[in-house]
Amino acid sequence: MSQPRWHLFAAVALTLVPLCGMAADPGITKDEIRIGTIQDLSGPLAAYSKETLNGMNMRIGESNAAGGVAGRKIKLLVEDSGYDTKKAMLAAQKLSQSDGIFAVAGSMGTTIALTTEQVFMDAGVVNLFPLGSARGLYEPPEMKFAFSVPYFQQGKAIVKALNASHADRKWCSLVQDDDLGSELMAGVDAAMKPIGKTIGERTTYKRGATDFSSQVARLKGAGCDTVVLGTTLRETVGTLNEAKKIGFAPQFVATSAAYTHLLAKLGGPVAEGLLASHSATQPYADEGPAQARAWFAAYKAKYNEDPGQFAVMGYGIMDWTIKTLEKVGPNLTTKRFVETLESSSFPRDKLGFDTMTFTKTKHLGSEGVRVSQMKNGKWLPITDFVAP
Repeated sequence: MSQPRWHLFAAVALTLVPLCGMAADPGITKDEIRIGTIQDLSGPLAAYSKETLNGMNMRIGESNAAGGVAGRKIKLLVEDSGYDTKKAMLAAQKLSQSDGIFAVAGSMGTTIALTTEQVFMDAGVVNLFPLGSARGLYEPPEMKFAFSVPYFQQGKAIVKALNASHADRKWCSLVQDDDLGSELMAGVDAAMKPIGKTIGERTTYKRGATDFSSQVARLKGAGCDTVVLGTTLRETVGTLNEAKKIGFAPQFVATSAAYTHLLAKLGGPVAEGLLASHSATQPYADEGPAQARAWFAAYKAKYNEDPGQFAVMGYGIMDWTIKTLEKVGPNLTTKRFVETLESSSFPRDKLGFDTMTFTKTKHLGSEGVRVSQMKNGKWLPITDFVAP
């Protein structure tokens, strides 16, 4: 494991503190903590980012209204990636160099988060809880922490759950041709080997694709009855619509990239029966514990729309961040924040996350994965959190 980057900045801090009388770590002043995020405001994941920012701002607003953290208000700086890695790199450089943020939190997309994480690490910026699912987002355990179970573990969990319910399947796949797809299929393949299964037909698509006719035709021609989808919102609906058009009706099973209440709104009847793995839980106004229903109502009153899974994750990301800042207290530094988070545990809360526990060697909060099914326009869990 390489040496944590904060040691480089500690030396600078020792020379600057006598001159300026305040902490030299980036993004911290006597009355403000600057946190950045890279979101897709103009690309295929814009609907996810809108919800995420709502959730993040809701929790930040609660903290700031209560006086902030040790007298410091949190300021969120948002940059648009358009779900494009080149644009994301420019955004990361601006946030870490020009804006001088303390931490980056909740950035949208696995590939975006993986592409930009080194920029933040080199600048001594803590990388918190990106909305991506890859082992590289928390390994090696340096200045980066994750909560979203990687697609590798999700792939293993999908095979485990579906094989237990019906072992005689002809497995196939349609995945995005990037880190999302490769991580997912590595997990699927790892779980299939010990049970003597293989993927019969493998198909892929490029990010931003809108036509899935050739891939779906290949899957139907191969006689697939179970199709693993490494797809995001629009691509999932596009695939399901194409399958319906040609009379192809296997069991489709997606990941957290497609697990959202927006799927029912965008897909309508074609989304019925879809399975998906996930680590956060979709809330509903009339279901779940009273605290979850109260949070749902507060969100809807604030934004005039129902919260989705990404709103829950945005809120959770900032909740864990703020609770860690509160533990650190007024003497905030990057080093103290990282060490505090590495000794923190957050129990299951009103929004239904699994217990998140972090240590010096464990920077993924939980490996717990659930599988849910879309029924009558709602996601209904069919498993509790289980280790893949």
